[in-house]
Amino acid sequence: MRFMEKYMLDTNSWIEYFKNRNGVADHVDALPRTQLCASEITVAELIYGAYNSQNFEKHYREAMWLKNNIEIYPISDALDDYGDIRFATKRKGNPIGQFDLLIGATARHYGLIVVTDNVKDFSPMPGVRIEKWTERSEE
Repeated sequence: MRFMEKYMLDTNSWIEYFKNRNGVADHVDALPRTQLCASEITVAELIYGAYNSQNFEKHYREAMWLKNNIEIYPISDALDDYGDIRFATKRKGNPIGQFDLLIGATARHYGLIVVTDNVKDFSPMPGVRIEKWTERSEE
């Protein structure tokens, strides 16, 4: 049996999916749900976004859909990866946001591919594989 890659979409990618923008939904809909996942950090960020939104019910429903329908990976088993990645990127002079570091560490720990539009923050993370699914037209 052929190994199927698993994709951990970051927060911005899930937002693009929920808004049906920039081609992300096409990629998501082409894969079985078993190949898609998210970090618990992403769920937390989406819940915060709902509270910070003028359309709480809609955005909260999206966060709960993600939590209940897509595999959510915890950060607790990836804390060693987090420390290693944070140290490596700091040493190279690449400060990266803590949530992105935790998402990247979780993906690296579990052997997942991070799907992100934020390539500049994820690409310096050693051992983190990334793909960009957003398709933006030139402006």
